[in-house]
Amino acid sequence: MFNELQAQKIVRFSQYKIYKNDYGSTKIKIQPHTRSTNVGEDESKYQRSFNVYGVLICYTLDGKRKALRQDMTYKLKNNDYYEVTLAYSAKSDVSSVNVTYFNMVDDPKTSWPKKDDCF
Repeated sequence: MFNELQAQKIVRFSQYKIYKNDYGSTKIKIQPHTRSTNVGEDESKYQRSFNVYGVLICYTLDGKRKALRQDMTYKLKNNDYYEVTLAYSAKSDVSSVNVTYFNMVDDPKTSWPKKDDCF
């Protein structure tokens, strides 16, 4: 039994998985791969539910380029994975997926990837 919880920082993510669910929607699932307890002096910044881990997902949907920039923190903290729908229709074609992860705590906001980086 642990008497004290120690903050953990995700330092690497596993390869993302793209799949169709039972309803035909195309989803992407992202899971942490490597964690570190070396979070610096302020552990509280990695215990927050928002604004810690970000992702930029660039993809093509039915021939049109799309971009999602999302905060993954809440879902990672509560589910130990992040999942989002890229297309709701079973007939939609999702291709050319590119994923960029960024740390919203350690990286200055000016260095976060922008949706425009996808186009």
